[in-house]
Amino acid sequence: MGTLYSISPFTGKTQYDALTESTAAEVGETVNRSAQAGKTWSRLPAAKRAVALRSLAGALETHKDELAQLAHSETALGFDRLVGEIARTCFQLRLFAKELESGNLLTREVDEAVDGPPPAGHPRIVRMYRPLGPVAVFGAGNFPFAFGQLGGDTASALASGCTVVVKDHPGHPQLALRIMEVATQSLSESGFDSDILQSVRGMGAGTALVQHPSIKAAAFTGSQQAGRALWDLATSRPHPIPFYGELGSVNPVFITKAALEERRSELATELASSLTLGLGQFCTKPSIVFLVDDEVFLDELVSAVKQVGGGQLLSPLSLERYLQKVAEVSEVSGVSPLVASEADMTDLSVKPGLLATSVENFWGHAEKILEECFGPLGIIIRCSSESDFERVIENLEGTLVSTIQASPAKDSHLVATLIDQLSDLSGRVVVNGWPTGLAVTPWQHHGGPYPASTSLLHTSVGLQAMMRFVRPFVLQNVTESSWPELS
Repeated sequence: MGTLYSISPFTGKTQYDALTESTAAEVGETVNRSAQAGKTWSRLPAAKRAVALRSLAGALETHKDELAQLAHSETALGFDRLVGEIARTCFQLRLFAKELESGNLLTREVDEAVDGPPPAGHPRIVRMYRPLGPVAVFGAGNFPFAFGQLGGDTASALASGCTVVVKDHPGHPQLALRIMEVATQSLSESGFDSDILQSVRGMGAGTALVQHPSIKAAAFTGSQQAGRALWDLATSRPHPIPFYGELGSVNPVFITKAALEERRSELATELASSLTLGLGQFCTKPSIVFLVDDEVFLDELVSAVKQVGGGQLLSPLSLERYLQKVAEVSEVSGVSPLVASEADMTDLSVKPGLLATSVENFWGHAEKILEECFGPLGIIIRCSSESDFERVIENLEGTLVSTIQASPAKDSHLVATLIDQLSDLSGRVVVNGWPTGLAVTPWQHHGGPYPASTSLLHTSVGLQAMMRFVRPFVLQNVTESSWPELS
């Protein structure tokens, strides 16, 4: 049985009381309780499940200041930012509750019987949806609320009629514990079985969780390495299960010459802001920027990046990995620094960095340059002409999001061509906007071709996230008159 410590991102030292990691036996008991609770939860009317989601949202709001302060002490994400994230999480919960009450998404679809032989004739067919069963949720370190214990994966799974077992993120163990205490109390006081939402902790617990035979699906937000390992476990089980992993990506930006001519200073300021938002710890960060060489723009971009203050990353380990990745890319032949990414080890803070290279050098070292660097680092690729953009895209892997900055008056044909190419590569394409700041809307899509995610058909944000956790089920030859209780 291992021990889990909370590590301060400000000092690198342990804080709070140590927690005991869940054993394999404890994971098994937790999943068994989840499966048992699911027998009732999955059959509750949708409107009743909505009550539970609204209750959880209300509990988060009641404790928002306490939870945000605790989260800041374990993640250094900032109190105000975290209060805003709690508001987003409550919005998500209520969005799914509203959908359950409207009954639009998981509604029954009926093909009435048609007399005669097939293919024209057929019996009455009723298509509906059944919850898959207990879902394992692996939350993210950079969004401890919106992608955490009560985040989008949990909300969409509960809304779908599945019970949830969360594997607590090791970066904020005390926060995870406190959120679960708040959630359990809220569910119990609202008359629900608190076993519909439980958690386990520890690396071994995550492995045991995804391999437990009663777990029917898993959702993950995190690194490619960890996500791929869990995906392989999920799909190599005697009875494989769907694994919905959002693994992050290097999100490209393409800036046309006309866009630079029209809004050079504006673009420099906006790019610096998006690149360094949350110290670059967003899976949608614009990591690599392709543009026709423009020294005036680069000078303004360098100035804007230098004006951004430094700060602590999520953890000392995050800082270590970031500096290692910066060093690896900086050592690639032909890559030069525009802004040095400086670290102060006395307070574990880091300042944003900016690297640059030519498109010819990019083609020669694309594999190394395109490795995701989680933190405030951007890479500028100097192109010789806009015709390089189309060729560059052929070197890119699947991404969550791609961005185009262009002139509507001058770049119509080029933008249409880029959108056509990037739609094969990305789950989302942003035109004349920036990829950070993912809107939570009914039709949002957050995912993309591998390695951005493990299931390019599904989203982890928006109402369609519910569809990950249900399966189609058809009832044939049943009518209301003959079988009123079944129809």
